[in-house]
Amino acid sequence: MTYPRYTRRSFGMLVAAVALVAACGAPAPAERSTAPGTAPAGTPAAQPRDPLPASTVAGIEQIVRDQMRSGGVPGMAVGVWIPGRGELVQAYGVADRSSGDAFVLDDRVRIASITKTFTATAALILVDQGKLALDDRLESFVPGIPNGPDITVRQLLNMTAGVYDFTTNPEFTTSFDADPPAPFPVDRVLAILRRSPPTFPPGQPGSWQYSDSNYILLGQIIEEAAGEPIGTFIEREIVGKLRLPGTSYPRSPAIPPPASRGYLVVPPGAPERDVTAVNPDVPGPAGAMISTLAGLRAWAGALAKGRLLSAASHAEQTTFVNANLSPALRTGYGAGLFKINDFVGHNGAIYGFNTAMFQLPETGATVVVVANRSSNGEGVGLETFLLIAKLLYPDRFSS
Repeated sequence: MTYPRYTRRSFGMLVAAVALVAACGAPAPAERSTAPGTAPAGTPAAQPRDPLPASTVAGIEQIVRDQMRSGGVPGMAVGVWIPGRGELVQAYGVADRSSGDAFVLDDRVRIASITKTFTATAALILVDQGKLALDDRLESFVPGIPNGPDITVRQLLNMTAGVYDFTTNPEFTTSFDADPPAPFPVDRVLAILRRSPPTFPPGQPGSWQYSDSNYILLGQIIEEAAGEPIGTFIEREIVGKLRLPGTSYPRSPAIPPPASRGYLVVPPGAPERDVTAVNPDVPGPAGAMISTLAGLRAWAGALAKGRLLSAASHAEQTTFVNANLSPALRTGYGAGLFKINDFVGHNGAIYGFNTAMFQLPETGATVVVVANRSSNGEGVGLETFLLIAKLLYPDRFSS
């Protein structure tokens, strides 16, 4: 089975193509052996304390093989943890095409727009500290943005601000395509936003648009409210306090070892490029961060439980507006958090890497997917998560 590859340029957009995945039947269980032409397994995982049933493992691994083959993905790691049912934690394929090194569970990857969950949480921590208010206006922090006097922090967080998405602007896309490690200063982003008309009036009923610009602006707001760089604040107040393994807000284009390489094919049919090095200041608070399978598992649980936040701020983060993404799925967006058929989390896409991280809060069931080939708008991680979730919980995805 093949799936549509996204063309929208964004640091991890969830798109309406999820409808196709939702409409597909779950794959039939398959043998665990890797057939010729399919993705090879990587370094074997440690034997789980509570393995999933063999038929479930076979079904998940068939999904992974199909997704890697159809998307040309060199390597992937998948973690599925279901309290009371078991777990599967496994890496597949290669982390480095040149050396042939296997993709391993500890490999760091860029998590792209999963960064937004950290940025939103940072904003809510500042709300709890009394340094920021959800009704504060954008104009007070970043003057000159269209509708800035009317746009609130809350609207930036839940994507109802209507701010033009700079990642669709040719000035940006041309620069980023040509040289991902090159700077694209935030002042250039703000200049694009100041001269670009909004998509809709802030808070207009029924209007929602995923826009990386919202989180670039939130980064400016957070830095002013916190009095320090957003990466410093996130690493101290979130990563450090939760001790998230392998997780960081990078300051240079390199990924700290151990790490996978990241690959890109754009446009379709072009030679594959190694795009491991990306300037983190370009995606910034919309998509700069790095983590591992274990780091994302821990973060998914902390998000779902509202750790680090007051009850009021956790309620704010999990108040979802209609995301208008798919008639086949129940989708919403909170404060840096997607909700899909009761699963909460986020996906991410950036040059070289594609990710998804979701938890079902009522049971603690968690699914994390990381892959090492992507553009800024592909969705192999999200598609893999949706197919696994449907396999595990078919009743939640019935039409």
